Amino acid sequence: MPAKEYEILALTMRYWFVLLILYIFVRGLFSTVRCLSSVGAAEESTGNVPFVLVLFSLTAFVLLSLRGQVNVLTLLMGILVCSTFLFQYLLLYYLFGGIDRYLMLMVDTLCIVGFIMLQRLQPALAFRQVEWFGLGSIFLLFTILYVKLFKHWDKLNYPLMIIGLGVLILTLAVGKEMGGAKNWIQIWKYNVQPSEFVKIILVFVLSADLKTSKSRLRRLPVLVFTALVILLVVLQKDLGAAFLYFCLFVFLYYIATSDWLIAAGASFLAFLGAVISYHLFGHVRTRIAAWHNPWADVENRGYQIAQSLIAIASGGWIGLGLGLGSPHVIPASKTDFIFAAICEEMGILTGISIIGLYMLIMVRGVAIALKAQKPGDMLLAMGATVSLAIQSFTIIGGVIKMIPLTGVTMPFVSYGGSSMLVSFGLLGIIQGVAIKNNKKKQDGDVQQYHEGDEERDEQG
Repeated sequence: MPAKEYEILALTMRYWFVLLILYIFVRGLFSTVRCLSSVGAAEESTGNVPFVLVLFSLTAFVLLSLRGQVNVLTLLMGILVCSTFLFQYLLLYYLFGGIDRYLMLMVDTLCIVGFIMLQRLQPALAFRQVEWFGLGSIFLLFTILYVKLFKHWDKLNYPLMIIGLGVLILTLAVGKEMGGAKNWIQIWKYNVQPSEFVKIILVFVLSADLKTSKSRLRRLPVLVFTALVILLVVLQKDLGAAFLYFCLFVFLYYIATSDWLIAAGASFLAFLGAVISYHLFGHVRTRIAAWHNPWADVENRGYQIAQSLIAIASGGWIGLGLGLGSPHVIPASKTDFIFAAICEEMGILTGISIIGLYMLIMVRGVAIALKAQKPGDMLLAMGATVSLAIQSFTIIGGVIKMIPLTGVTMPFVSYGGSSMLVSFGLLGIIQGVAIKNNKKKQDGDVQQYHEGDEERDEQG
């Protein structure tokens, strides 16, 4: 398609994309309000949301395929994305009757927005991201089964601690440095970030230990384990992971024990660690300076943040149009700064909707945790929710200059295999608890129904 005609089409279609993403968000919002009331997640219908999501994906990929000469591979990519999404969603729906379907659709919406933007930036990475989406869905399935069926996962606490410490020590010893942090290990032709997988281990370890009442002395092993994993990622210069681990520990520990003394002590030590890291690591000082005033050294230290802010501002409310912006100018636009690229071409309203979807995921995760029948399940769902929420708002806050940039990925959206697998693993924990909750509710309804029958028979 000629450039002028494509520009007219892209400028028109941007209203369509904003309308569809807002519709999905609003439907999710109303569904979440009902979820917080007496209506269970398993009882509500998703209506036409899956169809709207397919429509959103197909129209975006069709539009991208018309840039220049018609690109058949981009059209096939759109079909692949929709087929993979529908297969995953329908498979999980039919396998697990009590799954939170709106939660799945919100996550899949984030994934599809990521696929579209990666196709715009670098098609080869978009295809690989769909592969990671498929593997992540398999990981999600196994995590659901693990939470749902394995009743004695707390017995694996010490082996999980050893595995977690082992992979972090291995990374520190033989890992490769990228972006100032030595937190990657190359396995075959793939770069893997072990600190991502330790998040899941930390959720299981903390949940298993905190579900029962213990003295501080008996909690010493898990306290030492948490301190060691935080110290190891700090030594790797991965301060983003250290921040996530710390927040996860403080949230879960205080929720489970209400022990403000340990929480306050951990916060004080974290503050000291942050000050020491600022003086020890040059890239931390660079990021703090860029956050404080990116325009003071806009060609060097402040370049990333400055380009991110310029991209978001230039997009306006509805975006420049898919394919009409300059997202390649933004450093790390496929990973850390993909949110800025999305806002530039799809608009601030789309960005607000994405933030809203993360908030709804958090709210639904907390609601699932609070409805759990057992303390361990409650802490599992809460830990997974807190982990996703903190990571989401940490990276978005860094991109829009609310907080210093930490270099963590944007769950379900940024390119990255480790992040996709672990994010789906955390989602699997939440869904596993949701399925158990709904099964208990269904069993209770059946029992109440039979009791009513018996009472009617006696009266008869």
